[in-house]
Amino acid sequence: IDGIRLERNMSREDLCDEIMSLSQYKRYLRGDTSIPNGKLVLIAERLRFSINDIHFMFRKKHNDEYNTIIKIYNKIKSNEYNDAYEIAKNYIKSIFVSEYNQLFFDFCLITIQYRLKMVSDIHVLDLYSKLISYPDCANNESFNMVEISSLIQICSISSKMGNVEPTNILYRILSSPEFAYSTGSDSTFLPSIYSSLTKILITQKEYDKAIDISSKGIQYCISHETSNAFPHLLLFNSISHYGSGN
Repeated sequence: IDGIRLERNMSREDLCDEIMSLSQYKRYLRGDTSIPNGKLVLIAERLRFSINDIHFMFRKKHNDEYNTIIKIYNKIKSNEYNDAYEIAKNYIKSIFVSEYNQLFFDFCLITIQYRLKMVSDIHVLDLYSKLISYPDCANNESFNMVEISSLIQICSISSKMGNVEPTNILYRILSSPEFAYSTGSDSTFLPSIYSSLTKILITQKEYDKAIDISSKGIQYCISHETSNAFPHLLLFNSISHYGSGN
């Protein structure tokens, strides 16, 4: 709504006149409180749009943002970090309409900067931790893709530095029967996380935990009929059994 206001060259004072105070409008912008439907209707009319128009414009902008971030993310998955950065740097100062889109973009940008050696191991751990409120987020009852992706990055980097605590935390999360991941329509994401965590556990010689996690990953692939990371999971499961003396 505030973006539409700017596009229509309207001041906040003119938008809010006789509808609400400027301070209340700023509270809505910060997300301190939700805007009532009645106020929303009046604001939309002041902008000369219907509520349906506002929702349509929001969905379109949200989808455009998400598709752009997915393009950046796919470049990262293909190890095309310079290309990913060229796209991402055009959006660094952008204001995203969706908090999740902002979270997803920030994760991509942090990952790009780390892979291009623009930030150190210590610095990137701090960036990932602040992004997802780690370690407090470990107490969440459900997790989104950005949170799980950030956690596996924290595990990988920390493990190289000799800190196994993040690995233990992620193992506890993924091995819990209560673990809930908001998959949406993507069933191919989690197997790579199971695979990556198994690989880290193997380097730490935690073979029993590695067997447990890789087995969960294999069952996930079978139940969701996805081959993503399946060969790696089978290989790491075999290595883990060998390491444990089976």
